[in-house]
Amino acid sequence: QTPPPELHVRRAALLALTHVAHNKPSLIVDLLPEILPILYVETKINTDLQRKVEFGPFRHSVDDGLSTRKAAFECMYTLLESCTLCIDLRQFLVHVIGGLSDVYDIKMLCHLMLIRLAESATGSAVLLEMLDAIVDPIRTTIASTMKETAVKQDIDRNEEQIRSAVRAVQAISQIPHSEKHPRFAQLRNNCLG
Repeated sequence: QTPPPELHVRRAALLALTHVAHNKPSLIVDLLPEILPILYVETKINTDLQRKVEFGPFRHSVDDGLSTRKAAFECMYTLLESCTLCIDLRQFLVHVIGGLSDVYDIKMLCHLMLIRLAESATGSAVLLEMLDAIVDPIRTTIASTMKETAVKQDIDRNEEQIRSAVRAVQAISQIPHSEKHPRFAQLRNNCLG
């Protein structure tokens, strides 16, 4: 079973949007209220695009929507860099929080977005409002362990995503009054000592 052909078109559109947002953001600023809801739809896991493939005695999960979803998060990262003032950061952060529970590549992008938001004045205010929603997915990432049979590459990727999550916690902990959120303060103390 092959992925639907429109999936490639959606991915190409997201890559084009990312390119424009990076190189000529002024072309899309006025269109963001129409573009962002469409972009946010692409960040969600579509179970219709997931399938099981058998390799001899083994079953392997394949997510045909992963490359499109990854392109959507890359586009969000670029928009955060180039069009921050034109984005509803609360709505944006809802989708970043959703990505914190996704696969490795998307988690890493979401950690970078959290760091970027923590470093901006408007982003840090929104982060403080939604801090409790961030704690559980980050705690899950930090507490993740690998099976004893895991290969070195998987172990290295897991360690890198844990380091990335800790960097995000470190950046958020620099926001004034972040320590007033008890769940985040506990996470910070567990991560940073």
